[in-house]
Amino acid sequence: MRYISASDMRFKDRLRLRLRKRFNVLFALSFLFFTFTSTFTCFSEVIDRAVAYVDDTAITLSEFQENYIKMKKTVTDITEEDVINSMINRLLLIKEAKRMRLEAPTDDELLKDYIDIKIGSLILIKEDAINQFYMEHINEFKGKDYLSVRDEIEKYLFEMETNRQLKRHVEELRANAEVKIQLKDR
Repeated sequence: MRYISASDMRFKDRLRLRLRKRFNVLFALSFLFFTFTSTFTCFSEVIDRAVAYVDDTAITLSEFQENYIKMKKTVTDITEEDVINSMINRLLLIKEAKRMRLEAPTDDELLKDYIDIKIGSLILIKEDAINQFYMEHINEFKGKDYLSVRDEIEKYLFEMETNRQLKRHVEELRANAEVKIQLKDR
């Protein structure tokens, strides 16, 4: 049988008392911490919100407003819907370019490279189409002969076909993506 001396009992009692005090202090500190953090949470405000989603990517209100102001300076009659759709199309094209593992220093260069590879490389403007365009618009060339405007016409027809193909491609990308616009709720 083991006997505990009075000094050992006093030591254990003091130890229990210290542990109880430490526990109470920790409890009080954690209570104060949670009280203050919950108070601050109640008074928090929304700094930015999403106005559109493209798959798992959000377009924030501040991004939208920044783009809207920029575009409004160059195209005065542009609508908010035009801007948000333009931003969505851009995100889809960049996502597709990255999926193809294209790289460029900026998103603008990445888009240009993607469009050149995905769309531009497949477009061929035939000589007959250039000649036909020249003949249909001969009055607009003010007496310039075919050879002097041929490259200009080819470039114009190439850009027109690129835009047509790009529009079709973006429609396909949008059909295969999850796009949600919440612009009206702002």
